Amino acid sequence: MRFYTCSEAAGLLGISRNTLLRWFREGRIGAVSRDRRGWRSFTEADLDRIRRELGSPASTPPAGVDSQRWSRVCGWLRQVPAFRSLSEAILSEMAASARFKGFLPGQTLFSPGERCLGLPVLVKGRVRLYRVTEGGREQTLAVVTPCQTLGETSLFRPDGQYSSNATCLEGSTLLILPQSRLREVLAQSPELSWNLLSSFSQRVEALEARIEEMALLSLEQRLARHLTELARSGTALEAGGIRIELTMSTADLASLLGGARESLSRAMMRFRREGWIQGQGRQLVLLEPETLAHL
Repeated sequence: MRFYTCSEAAGLLGISRNTLLRWFREGRIGAVSRDRRGWRSFTEADLDRIRRELGSPASTPPAGVDSQRWSRVCGWLRQVPAFRSLSEAILSEMAASARFKGFLPGQTLFSPGERCLGLPVLVKGRVRLYRVTEGGREQTLAVVTPCQTLGETSLFRPDGQYSSNATCLEGSTLLILPQSRLREVLAQSPELSWNLLSSFSQRVEALEARIEEMALLSLEQRLARHLTELARSGTALEAGGIRIELTMSTADLASLLGGARESLSRAMMRFRREGWIQGQGRQLVLLEPETLAHL
């Protein structure tokens, strides 16, 4: 019988080791046996039970497919909103044909005009989607975080080409679903088509909201909104204020907010001068989040 360590089990479940340990502490999943050193030891039966406890039915990989790799891919796909409600059979077929691919910081994933060969799912890292005007100015469309897909529209374009640029902001790992297999699955699963359309509509709404902000709000107001959004996942300090971390460089943030880098720096200087924020670089403390929210 094969036994897995906590780290190996987490990888097979498509989660981090810290997440797995937290689920044990919270009682979300049942306990497993321990070895003579007192460390948790997992069997295939334990992994299947944990999947059931998490709402994911147990299953086996298709013939000739590496079970450990297949289980790991299934774990990641289950965390993608567009795939979460798919049947186990369809998810299994997608996982069997998917492949991992790593990218370095600053490396380009795709550019306009390149032909799409598959649907990328971000597993680790952050990816910036942007377009470049004829004058060479870059406009950031979105920053993609783990468990999100990117470049989906190319699947439905007649020429099958990408229409935007994608560059890694940090070292990233993607799970690539081959286009030919994905098209077969789309034909078999109206639910997946609907899920992707729902994802498209949410992104269109987000882009419409950004267009409205750029038309009606000043750069300072757009920056204030961005900082207050980051505050929702920030850390409240005992001395007052909320600690946040900017997820991109000043240049990339300026591109996302539709302004020049110099203008963004001046807005940050004013916020510090007014006593609304403090800190340098990407580590900031919002001292007056309510003031920023109503700017």
